[in-house]
Amino acid sequence: MRNSGVSKRYDKIKQKMADKFDVVVALSPENVLYFGETFIETQKSLRDRLAIAVLPLAQDPVMIACIIEENTVEDEVWIKDKRYYFEFKESPIQFLVDALKERGLAEKRIGIELDYLSAQYYIELKRLLPDANIQPCTDLFGAIRSIKEPEEITKLQNAGIATRKAFEKALAESSPGDLETDLSKRAARGLIDAGFSSIEFLVMGTGKRSILVHGLPQDLPLEAGELGRIDFGGLLKHYNSDLARTFTIGAPNAKHQDVYSRMCKAYIAAIESCKVGVPANTPFFTAKDCCEKLGLPFARVHEGHGLGLTVHEYPMLAPGNGAPLEENMVVCVEHALHLDGYRYHLEDLVLISAKGPIILTEPDNFNPGLLLIK
Repeated sequence: MRNSGVSKRYDKIKQKMADKFDVVVALSPENVLYFGETFIETQKSLRDRLAIAVLPLAQDPVMIACIIEENTVEDEVWIKDKRYYFEFKESPIQFLVDALKERGLAEKRIGIELDYLSAQYYIELKRLLPDANIQPCTDLFGAIRSIKEPEEITKLQNAGIATRKAFEKALAESSPGDLETDLSKRAARGLIDAGFSSIEFLVMGTGKRSILVHGLPQDLPLEAGELGRIDFGGLLKHYNSDLARTFTIGAPNAKHQDVYSRMCKAYIAAIESCKVGVPANTPFFTAKDCCEKLGLPFARVHEGHGLGLTVHEYPMLAPGNGAPLEENMVVCVEHALHLDGYRYHLEDLVLISAKGPIILTEPDNFNPGLLLIK
């Protein structure tokens, strides 16, 4: 709540940081949005125009932003102590240092998003605080954001369902002979029509171009008898969608249908393995075992990832991640394989719940059948 000085998310992070940090500093757009509860558009496009949420364990928090964003910050931010720097004249890092010194935190345990802070700003910070104990805190932020609040789950589900429906509609409006770019524009338009603020990514290919993991759609015809795949998503009320589908142009040939049907068995097994308490790498090894039994190649580096304010969030469903899945995590379970020059690909949004995995993308009658362009 604006100017309240109170935030449930701030209380949440204080419970987790005590054994490691005396203060944590949020810099990235997603963490300033999450912990500061304000969205500053220019943060995403102008990385040196920092917005900073200073979140101490025991002292009052501070919000620092460019003076041009004053109206937004005053209108949205719950933090009472708000400070503004004049861009090109004053440094946001100097404002950060001043806030830390005022609170006696300059030589305490300082957690900062070092993966976001530029090298130039880091050098300035070390020059101004040469004796500071600065440590990365990105993992702490990621772990807290990985447990989704009910409102977040609703937003993610709405975005996921809208993305699925946008692609299904785009397929229904397409025909063999249309261009790849025709299909991609229809899918993108479907997201915009559903209220998305942006298309964050859209990769697609048909025929032998389907194997290009991040290939862009081209002005090439959708040829009857070929296979295609798409992986795309956008932002709806600040939350991401991420969906992958495989489709055929006209009736599928027997080989494509056979490979896809077998892949679906591994994919569904991976989804069904997403249960509270199991290691986060369980879907990976489940899919790997299934593929081996089904005679399919397996060359995945992960079997999915968390989704939220960014596309790849904690937890990664990767072989080295043995941390347990927790209730109310939301993950994209994703499986793909390459065979005979084609890429087969599926991805859906899954809620980790006490009742077992819930497929948010299609909660009723989930059936990942091979989609068709007729």
